[in-house]
Amino acid sequence: MRAKAKPSIVIGSDEAGKGEWLGPLVIAAVAITPEQSSYLVIQGVMDSKKLRIDTILKLADIIKKNSISHYVITITPQRFNKLLLEVKREKKSLNDILAWAHAKAIWHVYEEIKERKLQGKIKVVIDEFDKLKTERRLKRILKLSELEIIQRPRAEEETAVAAASILAKATREHWLDRMSRYLHLDLRSISARDALTYDNVNLFAKVGFLNRSLQEGP
Repeated sequence: MRAKAKPSIVIGSDEAGKGEWLGPLVIAAVAITPEQSSYLVIQGVMDSKKLRIDTILKLADIIKKNSISHYVITITPQRFNKLLLEVKREKKSLNDILAWAHAKAIWHVYEEIKERKLQGKIKVVIDEFDKLKTERRLKRILKLSELEIIQRPRAEEETAVAAASILAKATREHWLDRMSRYLHLDLRSISARDALTYDNVNLFAKVGFLNRSLQEGP
């Protein structure tokens, strides 16, 4: 039996801010070669949950310079609040938003790979949250027969997914910095209860998540 060919390019996607009331929901996709993967591991790329913020911000710049392609989608709290109301009216859920965003980010990265006429087998790795919804979204915009799609728990063990996780988290941190300056507030220091006292809470908080966090208590 012929050995299964290893992919020459891996596209990983991940998100930041999914379960947090503060700040945007950010989804990123990154495409890398095996050589780039090895280099990024040497630089310290791993699951962003294990990294300090200053390290994440530094690694994000390294990833951008040492990947074939990357694409980031930032869903601001204001837009997220509207989207969540819309999907709930349609009897859908947060997973529908995630499936759409992951598929869009992956599509943009894949299109750049095609434009650059890069050859070889491509593998796509996504952290598993709703396999069927994600595959349906991907089928709308990609020829899945050309790709190996893997959805699994702890996908951050794949370097491309870890890199996407770092880009997503760095983008969220930069957004919080910019919005803090714009509002003249230290958003990271505001408690959930205090957040509701602001008239412009919709600008910096996912209101549904905020209300839920208050209902659940400390």
